[in-house]
Amino acid sequence: MKEILDLGPIKVDIPRCEVAIDGKKIRLTAMEFKLLVTLISAKGRVQSRDRLLEEVWNLDADVTTRTVDTHIKRLRQKLGAAGRMVQTVRGHGYKLDESEPEDLNDH
Repeated sequence: MKEILDLGPIKVDIPRCEVAIDGKKIRLTAMEFKLLVTLISAKGRVQSRDRLLEEVWNLDADVTTRTVDTHIKRLRQKLGAAGRMVQTVRGHGYKLDESEPEDLNDH
């Protein structure tokens, strides 16, 4: 895995456990950091809640929990305007993508 990951305004320095948005450092919890690294490493591919539970929390996918949704909400808030890049794919999971979220109501 690369040591520095970036997508749009988001830059993640894995060895230093630092995240910057447009060059400005932001503070994340350890779980938020792991969640962001998992999403940014997937390069726009959808990550299911089950996969995120396994990758980030080391929990069995059979566990029923809203922790993924709660952490995604907090991560979006901390990312500010870049938080719109964390997209919900209904019925599937989440992805981190530079493109504007699709408006599902337009179809």
